[in-house]
Order: sequence, then C-alpha cells, then structure tokens
Amino acid sequence: MRLRLTLVLAALLVSSCSDDDSLDAFVEVEPEIVIETEALDVDIDALEEAAADTEAVVDEPAPIEIPDDALDLSGMDQVALDIQDNAFTQRVVVVSAGTEITWTNQGRNEHNVRPAVEGAFEPISTLDLAEKGDSASLVFETPGDFPYFCSLHGTATNGQTGRVIVVP
Repeated sequence: MRLRLTLVLAALLVSSCSDDDSLDAFVEVEPEIVIETEALDVDIDALEEAAADTEAVVDEPAPIEIPDDALDLSGMDQVALDIQDNAFTQRVVVVSAGTEITWTNQGRNEHNVRPAVEGAFEPISTLDLAEKGDSASLVFETPGDFPYFCSLHGTATNGQTGRVIVVP
C-alpha cells in the first residue's frame, strides 16, 4: 500500500513539474520488501524430542518426508543459497551428506542462520552476514532434517525460515 501511494504521489509531482525541473529532487521510490509469511512445514517438537532422546537405539533413521517444493541439490559437493531481506530464496533444499552449504546475504539488512532445533548445527552469527555480499558456510555430514531461521526476521516456525534436508 505504501509503495502504491508513493508511486501515485510521484506521478502527481512529475505531472506538475516543468521541463526544466529535476525529477531527482521529487521522486523517491522505495524498493519492494518481501515478507515471508508462510509457516515452515516441519514438526519442530518431534525433532526436539528425537534430539533429546539420546538413549534410544536407532538402527535406521526415520524417513523424512520431502515436500513437493523442495529443490533437489543432492549429489553436489557445494551449494550456494541466497538470503534476501525477510526471505531465504531457496527455502527448502535437499542435499547429500557431506555437502557444504554457503549462505550469502543479497539484501540490505543483516541476517543470521539459527537452527530451529537447538544444537542441531552450529549457528551462523549476524556478524558473519551483516552486509550485502557477506557469506558463511556449514557442512552437513549427517542425514536428517535441519530447519533454520533468521532470528532478526522470524521465529523457528514463522517468518524468515528455511530447511536443509540431508539424505545419505
């Protein structure tokens, strides 16, 4: 709504200017901001319970349901993921065990990458992704489901969220 109002006001200013007036002094259009509102489709409670149950003997890991919108990048040694303001652009990815994932800040704001399940992986700090072009990497060695989020722009299940599904 604000962007639409800004554009309407800019159009009115342009139509009232003479040919000699500089438009740069009147027109200021803010870039569109993407806000991720879709909830992450993962059962955080079940993942936390499984992580807390250290005495359970597991011969075979439980199968992971891979969503239809997941980007299959399995078989690659390295994967690059972009962070825009308020959204991870490749939100759900499937990778092979041992894949190095690099997140790069492509937005205007600082970001971080936090595991939705505490201790699931080492978080990436805001200092590492403070400015556009900054990047940080993690290697996912173990198969599993690793939901994550930016704590500045979301929570473990809403807002700026993502998910790495690691397959054997």
